[in-house]
Formats: sequence, C-alpha cells, structure tokens
Amino acid sequence: MNQQDNGSRVAALVLIGLGVLFLLAQVFNFSIFGTLWPFFVIIPGAAFLYFAGQGDKNQSGLAIPGAIITGTGVILLYQNVTGHWESWAYAWLLYPVFLGMALQYMGRRSGDQGAYQSGRGLVRWGGIAFIAGAVLFELVIFGRGGFLGSFALPLLLIGVGVLLLLRRETGGKGKAKNDDAPLFTGARVVGAAGKSNGVINPDLERKISEALAEDEPDSDEPKNV
Repeated sequence: MNQQDNGSRVAALVLIGLGVLFLLAQVFNFSIFGTLWPFFVIIPGAAFLYFAGQGDKNQSGLAIPGAIITGTGVILLYQNVTGHWESWAYAWLLYPVFLGMALQYMGRRSGDQGAYQSGRGLVRWGGIAFIAGAVLFELVIFGRGGFLGSFALPLLLIGVGVLLLLRRETGGKGKAKNDDAPLFTGARVVGAAGKSNGVINPDLERKISEALAEDEPDSDEPKNV
C-alpha cells in the first residue's frame, strides 16, 4: 500500500467519524461544538499516529507529534466533559509521558535501544510526577481530600525521599561493581613468587619475564659461607 492509498484511507475515516458525530448530535440533541470540540484536536493527532504505524521505520518519528497532539485532545475532552479545568495545574506533567511513549515506539520500530530506554525513563518519571502533582493539588491545595488531605503532603514527601534513597543505593552498587573491572587488557603476568603483577600486553610480559630470570640467582651456584 503506497502513501497515496494511506492518505485516502485516512481522509475516508475522518469523514466517516465526522458524519457519525453530527448524526449523534442530531439524535441526542446536543451541541457537537460545545461538547465534542476536543475531537478536532484528537483526530489530527490520530492521523499522525496512523502514518507512524503504517509507514516505514523512517516515518516512526511522526509518533512524537501524534502522541502529543492526541494526548492534548484527550486531556481537553476530559476537562470539557467534567468541567475540571483546574486540573491543568498538574495535567501538563503528562507531556513527558506522551513523549516517552512515542520514543519507546520509535525505538522498538527502528531498533534504537537508546531511544527506547530514554522513552521508558520519561514514562516512569513523568508518571510519578503526575501522580505526585495530582495528590498535591487535589488533596492539599484544592482541599478535596478532607481528613486524608492533611496527611497527603507528608506522605508524599516521605515517599519521594524513600524513592531517592533506593535509587541511590541501586546506583552505588552498580558503581562498586564497575570499580572491580580491570583497567588494562592482555595477558596476566605472574612473578617468581606466584603473585599476579597486573595485566599487560604479551610483549611487555616477555620482557619482564626475561628481566626476572636475569635477576634470580642460579640455584646450582654454591652459596658463600
């Protein structure tokens, strides 16, 4: 399927979707522009995602604008339906999650492990930041948590502190393990006493062995009394 066929299919799906929306508005007697206008943001984002999935791996980068635009439309749809517009105070923390999801898709599609790992980190830390922001604003600042809201901020601070400590412990163990790795490569030199003197290349090993052999006394030579 070529790119022209993909474009025709997307255009057909968009027209069908718009027709269904207008039909529902007539049947249930509601204002399509007043209620479902965020779909005018979601549909272009979904088109980017479609091309990112149907094209070759070079087009997988379209997942980035697709994820960001679609995610914005979903947030707007939720806020428009619920009237919870103040959630923008922490909803913007979802944008690293949207970007991370797109990078994970790109990395998996193109085989780029660096992009995949970067996206995974953005999803993880962005999700944690969003949850922390939601708890802080909803339970503490907006005062919707009642008795639980008075404990939300202390528990949140404790949780973040424990998370940072665990991360530092994990990083410290990894660093200690890397410190034991040899700094040089090559053959291992063993001296006359049977102890390892380090790791060097074969030529240097031969020269050191010859020097040690010259310095060692002859065992058959009589000792002076």
